[in-house]
Amino acid sequence: MRGSLLQLVSVFLKSDPTAVKKYARRAQLGEIFELDRATLKSDGVFRSSPRGWFTFGHASFALLFFFGHIWHGARTLFRDVFAGIDPDLDAQVEFGAFQKLGDPTTKRQVV
Repeated sequence: MRGSLLQLVSVFLKSDPTAVKKYARRAQLGEIFELDRATLKSDGVFRSSPRGWFTFGHASFALLFFFGHIWHGARTLFRDVFAGIDPDLDAQVEFGAFQKLGDPTTKRQVV
């Protein structure tokens, strides 16, 4: 973005050491942003409504559940890889039929 505020401030700060001190001091106090308090009659404190917290909570849980579904889907698709089964194995492995992997009595099915 040409002429962005960040570029303007960085050029301004390189040329004026007192401005660097001013912004550094304000950044330590958490006051680096300047808010137009007169227009909206605000006190400069960021607040959230119950609707905002409701939306944030549901969005957070939606992301958590989404990545959980991706995780468990990947575990199911690549279960043989994670179990260490040879990918060139011709026999079909039935998961859950026997407790031990490599049991000689494992059912074999011709494909």
